[in-house]
Amino acid sequence: MANELFTTEQKPVFVYGTLRAGQGNYLGILQGTTVQERPATLNDYTLFGAGVPFAVKREGRIVVGEVMDVDAELWATVLRRLDRLEGYRGEGRENMYDRKVRTVTLADGSTVEAYVYLAGESSRRWFTDADEIPGGDFVKAESRNYR
Repeated sequence: MANELFTTEQKPVFVYGTLRAGQGNYLGILQGTTVQERPATLNDYTLFGAGVPFAVKREGRIVVGEVMDVDAELWATVLRRLDRLEGYRGEGRENMYDRKVRTVTLADGSTVEAYVYLAGESSRRWFTDADEIPGGDFVKAESRNYR
């Protein structure tokens, strides 16, 4: 039962909010665990929320973030920490975020399959169109809010 959530397939993780480099949860969970961090976007999704962003499917929009390639030796520990932070309890459960594999586009135009934490079904009910983060860049939007 303890390994129910764990997947043995290691993939990069696309992060777009407080897990991006320099943000609060990056410092506590990802800093020192990655072998590479690359700018990337998630196409046909947008962000909602303030303080804590949620990615939701929306054609024609993008989410700005980073692909984190986690050290293979630390993978299992990091994934468990991410699942805990994101309120992911497993497929088919009521999750704050659902962990899904999506294709993300790197800055050089190439693509990679990565895990992405998307707004869970119950979380999506919290938002209206007025809560959309313009341009899909949480870090930029938050920096404007604190000026």
